[in-house]
Amino acid sequence: MLNSAASRLKPLTERATLVYQELFNSLPVIAGQVVYPQLPAFQLTYFLQQALMRHYHVTLQFKAAPQVAPMTVTGYLQQDVAGHLILKSPHLITIVTPALLRSIRRVAR
Repeated sequence: MLNSAASRLKPLTERATLVYQELFNSLPVIAGQVVYPQLPAFQLTYFLQQALMRHYHVTLQFKAAPQVAPMTVTGYLQQDVAGHLILKSPHLITIVTPALLRSIRRVAR
């Protein structure tokens, strides 16, 4: 019974969160997703290096066309033998091109 109540409340909770973000967040929201500001290249490079060395759980947001929600993925960064950046999460593996990144944020585990 507890699970059915929780499953009925989940869409309402998600909608309330979205409305709150749209009303009170200073960052723009497109299609229900917060769009973080573009970080300078030197800052992206530094944060990527830190995430690799310290094995941080991060959220990457990729660049997108205007008025299109950017793709956001969360996981752990790794580097292969050839030097390619790879973001691994439980359901997705993404090859990361730093030039296509908009922002990187550390996520609490």
